[in-house]
Amino acid sequence: MSLHRLLTDSIDRARPGERLTIEGEEALHAARARRAREGEPVVLHDGQGRTAGGTIAAIAKRGRADHWALDVMIDRIEIHPSPTPRLEVLAAAPKGDRLEAMVDALSQVGAASWSPLRCERGVVDPGEGKFERSRRVARESLKQCGRAWLMEILPHAEIDALVPSPGVHLIVAHAGAPRYTPTPDGTVRLIVGPEGGLTDDEIRTLKDRGAALASFGPNVMRIETAAVAAAAIILDALGRAASTGHAPHYHPR
Repeated sequence: MSLHRLLTDSIDRARPGERLTIEGEEALHAARARRAREGEPVVLHDGQGRTAGGTIAAIAKRGRADHWALDVMIDRIEIHPSPTPRLEVLAAAPKGDRLEAMVDALSQVGAASWSPLRCERGVVDPGEGKFERSRRVARESLKQCGRAWLMEILPHAEIDALVPSPGVHLIVAHAGAPRYTPTPDGTVRLIVGPEGGLTDDEIRTLKDRGAALASFGPNVMRIETAAVAAAAIILDALGRAASTGHAPHYHPR
């Protein structure tokens, strides 16, 4: 039996033992693309840590031919704390549909946010159209992977605007640097440059602001591969360190 996941801002009206009606694009997609049926399980997400589980009580067209409504009988509501550790990815935007693939994969591995990094050798400067597509991909990825918090798509990040902040650790993915080791508790801000690499001046600026250079593999990677591989390694390492109650000491390089 299929499990359906829908993104909605109506969870605040959900009550266990009562029906909640979902309309609009989510209901249309569930009916047409997912072929949802009465009695099948569903989990509603609001993207802000709240989920509501239940079963589909009814699904039908209402009014216009393309207007569908889905009634969910709610049996549980769950509140999920914001995930820790928090990983923010500041990565140069790759070309074409590789950007959407990167956003999707970053969401799946658990990144909290992505910001397009502006740098000297960058070749793609996303406009509003790419931002909107990235937000759509993040929403679909949430439903695919079941995360409770929507990955944020944030405005452009400028290297010169990055400043040291308490509890925020800057990590620059850089070939030839020492192998990554986990940071202490706090937020990790992962910086991934363009395929031409960050310039010496950009590296110097980042190091002056406390950033550590780290390697995440022996091979040269494309932007989207480097961002996702580094994100997965960081989150896995920090998760394992947290489970032991401590993390190795952090030495900026």
